[in-house]
Formats: sequence, C-alpha cells, structure tokens
Amino acid sequence: MTILDRPPLEWKRPPIPCKVKLQVLINQGGRSAVDGEKLGRIEDTNFDHRPPLEARKFDTKAWDTIPPANDPAHIEAITDAQHDRRTNGPGGTRRITTRGSDTGERARTRKIQRSHVEHQTAMKAKAKGQPRPKSAKPKRPIRGRSTFPKGRGFQSRRSA
Repeated sequence: MTILDRPPLEWKRPPIPCKVKLQVLINQGGRSAVDGEKLGRIEDTNFDHRPPLEARKFDTKAWDTIPPANDPAHIEAITDAQHDRRTNGPGGTRRITTRGSDTGERARTRKIQRSHVEHQTAMKAKAKGQPRPKSAKPKRPIRGRSTFPKGRGFQSRRSA
C-alpha cells in the first residue's frame, strides 16, 4: 500500500451516485452548506467535495482518495453561484483574483512544487561544484527614465 500526496493523473473521479447525493441533502436538511440558504431543485444544486479531491491523499491499494471521493461526510450541497465562487474565486464576468479558490490553490501548489524542485536541483549542483543552471528567462535591469527614447516633439511648439 502506497500513499501519494495527490491523485495520479490517470485516476478519474467516480461520478457521485444518486444515493450519496440524497444522503448529503438529508444531512444538510435541504440547506446550503455555505450560508444555510434553502436549496431549490436538485438540477440547480452542485455537490462540492471538501477538501477538494486534488488536495487529498491517495491510496494506491484502494485506488481512491483519503477520505473516499464519494463519502457523504465530505461532500457539500451548494448553489451554482456558490460553487462558481468557491471554484474560481470572487468576481462577476471578470475575475478579480483566484486567491483562496480551489483553482487558485491548485495553481499555487503546483508553482510552489516546481520552485522547490528547481531549488533542490540547484542545491545538488552546488554541492557537486557544478555551475548554477541558467534560468529560462535572462534577468535584465529595469530601464531608468533617462534611457527611454526621446520623442520628436510638436512642430508648432518649436516654431514659437
């Protein structure tokens, strides 16, 4: 049995059975888990995994997340608008930020992991006495105000 930090790429989330959805609605008393507002039709209700499946540990022997993906205790029934806000962050037609949302946290986690791997590689190379690997984008100093190209000016102002 091996426990992974997150589900492997080849694992697909199993669909939530109707029995589990009904159990979640009964557990919540037909109200949203976010603000307690009464839920409407089941077609307009979204079922959100808490914590998100991407953030859960994964058991390779059971081939499921820890806790299991379809555990009613870790699924919340919420409205479409609340699910959109949780997944994508605040904002209407334009997103202000994704910080704190499921999507933003996934991107942040991937960025931190990538940075950590680059750091570990650099430290191993340094310990062996090898030169530091070049980054993909060369660093350049910020141009000062005096180095910007000068405009030609207006003809009418020069003649006056």
